[in-house]
Amino acid sequence: MLFASAHRSTSPRSAGFTLIELVIVLVLLGVLGAVVIPRLTEGSFRNAAFAEQIATAFRYGQRLAVATGCEVQVSVSSSTHSYSVTRRSDGTDTSCGSVGAFTTAIINPAGGGAFAGTAVGGVTVTQGLTIVFNGQGLPTPNGGTVLLGGRSIVIEADTGYVR
Repeated sequence: MLFASAHRSTSPRSAGFTLIELVIVLVLLGVLGAVVIPRLTEGSFRNAAFAEQIATAFRYGQRLAVATGCEVQVSVSSSTHSYSVTRRSDGTDTSCGSVGAFTTAIINPAGGGAFAGTAVGGVTVTQGLTIVFNGQGLPTPNGGTVLLGGRSIVIEADTGYVR
């Protein structure tokens, strides 16, 4: 029965990784996980969050204009990397202004204070836009696009739809 016995390797090194190789790989993965990956993803989360804030401001401004019948302005600035929702200064709480500048801040229903915001953490607005929604929710001028951090927010010219 020569062939029935199991064959064993007599080489001093068998296939596989040494403990030192495994430790080095784990250390490198730990460094990548702790330092590099958060830096790659953090900026995109901030850009997405600020883009959603701006889109929400446009949507709210349009809905408020339709609900009140008053003009509402939503402005996004590329120089200050901020946005604001305002109405004309010559109107009272019960009437619409028709000639004053858009300087009266709209109150944010989610938390009080002005419906406005400024980008933080390296988020930049590369192309700003100012839109005035009339009482029917239509944008003046005819729509436009806001660009920030590789994202775009488009306001449709014919309907004021924000996407």
